[in-house]
Amino acid sequence: MDTKYIKYILTEDIRSLGFDIWGIEFFGKHKNQTLRIYIDKKEGVSVEDCEKVSKHVIKLLDVENDFSNKYLLEVSSPGLDRKFFSEKQYLDYIDSAIKVRYINNINKKLSVKGILSNVTTEGLLIEFEDKHQKVPFSSIIQANLIM
Repeated sequence: MDTKYIKYILTEDIRSLGFDIWGIEFFGKHKNQTLRIYIDKKEGVSVEDCEKVSKHVIKLLDVENDFSNKYLLEVSSPGLDRKFFSEKQYLDYIDSAIKVRYINNINKKLSVKGILSNVTTEGLLIEFEDKHQKVPFSSIIQANLIM
């Protein structure tokens, strides 16, 4: 399954229910695949909200021929330690604690925890221990909010 296509076909329907798609993940082996959809809204997301969206998504995806394979659907809030899926999501979290795993310019995997001090078109600026670390978007493996 292509997560961009899934987001494309679901975004407006989920928005009509009062939610935004925070992110989509698809993982697992052929017979044991999971489609995880993170939904969000300003007031927060309840278990009932997840159930409502889940039932709606199942109906939409069952209509699509591309989704005839068996998969487990999970609908969840992004949570307090939310994973970032797009560059624009960082903008609302400037001055927040963040953890970023990334690959540096010599292909070494590194991790940095600190305060997200700026978001530019190229990447993130993270402050920690009186230092600044620039992390280009292209090198980010995963980034999460720290609560």
